[in-house]
Amino acid sequence: MTRPDTSPPGPAGRTAPTRADPELAPTFSVPPSLVDGLGPPVRPAGVVLGADPDGEPVAVSLVRAAPTRVVLLGGLYLARQVTLRAVGAGTGAVVVTGRPPVWESVRDAGEPSVRLVGEPPADLSVPDGPPLLVVYDRGATARSPAPARRPRQTTLVVLPSLVPAVSDLADDADLVLIQRLPPHEAELAGRLWRLSPAMTETLRTLPDRGVVLLGRNLWRRVDLVTGPRETAILGPVRRGD
Repeated sequence: MTRPDTSPPGPAGRTAPTRADPELAPTFSVPPSLVDGLGPPVRPAGVVLGADPDGEPVAVSLVRAAPTRVVLLGGLYLARQVTLRAVGAGTGAVVVTGRPPVWESVRDAGEPSVRLVGEPPADLSVPDGPPLLVVYDRGATARSPAPARRPRQTTLVVLPSLVPAVSDLADDADLVLIQRLPPHEAELAGRLWRLSPAMTETLRTLPDRGVVLLGRNLWRRVDLVTGPRETAILGPVRRGD
């Protein structure tokens, strides 16, 4: 997760104030080519997942320039919320699922940007396509879905539990979203990612709205924040399905 550098470029030269008035700010001279780089600070781009302990929004670059794989260890609520927010940020979504009724509210809210399918469609590999999130909601399985096939495409694998059969799939992900795990799964996660005892305990004791973002050189604890419209679509925040 990267934050854009919004620092304005430094002045190339400085001139004295045009008038000898101490209340006047000094004037600066910069090349015209730098004017386009000036602007107000902006928040990180991406999909806002929640808030940090200080209440500041936490965003992730869910769809990136390179093909990306994300694993979600948790419940259906979080998977549907992430999908809704990705669509709200301008990303299309294809949900590969064996239980389409539980995704119908997301499809209805995100039409025409959300498709529900039983098998991955052939058009996923179309080059130069628009940003796309491909969600695999097929339960805990040892069979790994096909990776993202092109830039600006992300594979999101929804796993209700962490078991040895899927540990390699989770370990290979660019980003892992983790909700509360039962003790034996938290211990497996600790061994898999070489977590400290305190981190492992955090995974075991997260509240329903707590999520850990785990990636290369990344460990971040956030709380889900749900607005009234999302609550109407998804119901109350919960850990299970």
